[in-house]
Amino acid sequence: MTTTEPNRWTDRRSDAVSARKEAYEQLRRASTWRLLAATKAPAVLAILQSVFPAGDRRLARSELIARVGAHLALLHDEDPAAASEADGVEQAGAAGAAEPDAEERSGRSAAEYVDGWVREGYLTRRDDPQHTETTFEPSPATIDAIQFISSLEEHRPTTTQSRLQLVVQQFERLAQETETDRDVRLADLQRRREGIEAEIRNLAEGELMLPSAEASTDRLRDILQIAAELSGDFLQYREDLRAVDLHLREQILSPESSRGEILEQLLAGDDLLGQSTVGRTFTAFFRMLNDPVQTRTTQELVDRLLERDFSRTLQRSEREKLANVFSDLYEPAQEVLDVKTELYRSLARFVRSQDFRQHRVLLEALQEAQGVALSQKDDVPTRTPFPLELDLSRVQLSSVAQHRLKDPTDPGAPAEAEVHDATSLSIEVLQDLVRTNDIDIVGLTGSVNEVRGVSGQASIGDVLRAKPADQGLASVIGLMFLATNYAQEREGSTEIVGWQELDGNEYAARVPSYFFLDDVPVE
Repeated sequence: MTTTEPNRWTDRRSDAVSARKEAYEQLRRASTWRLLAATKAPAVLAILQSVFPAGDRRLARSELIARVGAHLALLHDEDPAAASEADGVEQAGAAGAAEPDAEERSGRSAAEYVDGWVREGYLTRRDDPQHTETTFEPSPATIDAIQFISSLEEHRPTTTQSRLQLVVQQFERLAQETETDRDVRLADLQRRREGIEAEIRNLAEGELMLPSAEASTDRLRDILQIAAELSGDFLQYREDLRAVDLHLREQILSPESSRGEILEQLLAGDDLLGQSTVGRTFTAFFRMLNDPVQTRTTQELVDRLLERDFSRTLQRSEREKLANVFSDLYEPAQEVLDVKTELYRSLARFVRSQDFRQHRVLLEALQEAQGVALSQKDDVPTRTPFPLELDLSRVQLSSVAQHRLKDPTDPGAPAEAEVHDATSLSIEVLQDLVRTNDIDIVGLTGSVNEVRGVSGQASIGDVLRAKPADQGLASVIGLMFLATNYAQEREGSTEIVGWQELDGNEYAARVPSYFFLDDVPVE
């Protein structure tokens, strides 16, 4: 017997599968999926892992291009006739354009690959005011892809006993801390106390039960894996904070009534970024990471683990990770905090300077223009002449190639040097300079006597060549002061003396020739 009544369970399951398919279609457009599915994924992942080794999370553009350029052969060895190429470099032109030949495709430079990887989301560009050159770092998508490939390469199962114990221990701890029944909580504490007392008795009687070395090693490697995943989450923290900042700005510019509440909170000094979910999570993590008591206790535990016999079976890289498990987290965590602070300040300036009002007016004008255009799109053909006359501009048009781009790192042509007449310094002037600039006369006296004692006599240049000027020009002035008092001047003769300033630049000057024939008395 059949029935035409629809199977609701099957329909619901079909709807769930369709929804999951749509979700996967969205994820397929994400950078992680596209990188793993790219034709040149093996070469791109290998190069990115090579140019960003441990400790080099951020590179200047010139350094990155140089490192990628050393591995261009890996990218050019790919099959040029592949139908699709998701290597992060844009394909030629519009639809219907001819496929580039092998020579053209293999001629891409390292800079073109880097720019393409930025567009595809494999690299993140950072314009840091502390650096004169743009810096790049792997995107969260690239970090996820590398971790996924590494997990396939290691062939290490995640369903280990140690991981299950970690899960059980966290469940047990959470259940104990959230228990509201006082009797149940008291019974748990008494049971834990009895277990501790039993362990103390067994240990006092000489019974020492230790887990096997293999189990201890597996457990330690699981902990290191979790710590490595923590380090990779910092990039995602920064992207999430920027997304929250963008969402808050959109709410401020939106015509909805919620913007008034947000403006009031920002004007009152509330840290809405810190109050968001990602902000609260990172703040709690950063506070624990910088707790001095927690840090000292954790470092002591790590040092004790490094002394255990089973830790000697770890690889050298694993021992280094264990030794620096927390210190490696400080720098990326501080970078996330700096990004959060800068976003908060920028958002506060955006509100307090009333800049959002100008943005709102511009947004309303754009929305109005878009609304008019959409209302007319079906009535006005695309080839209809537009009743508007524009006067021709008087600007001289020329090729872009005729313009010379400005290099922000180029200081430009130096100003014409101003030449002053040379003047001699009197003993009074030198004495005043020594007194006001705290010149090390005692140290210079010792240098003069030491150099003179070797050859019998010494000029100011001899002293500076043997004993570089520690105080820069001040040392030269000090030697001139000593020479005018204790050295013999050679009339009409000069010498060139050189020294290095504290900024590292080399300087030279022409001074009268003085020769120290006797030791300078130490005052």
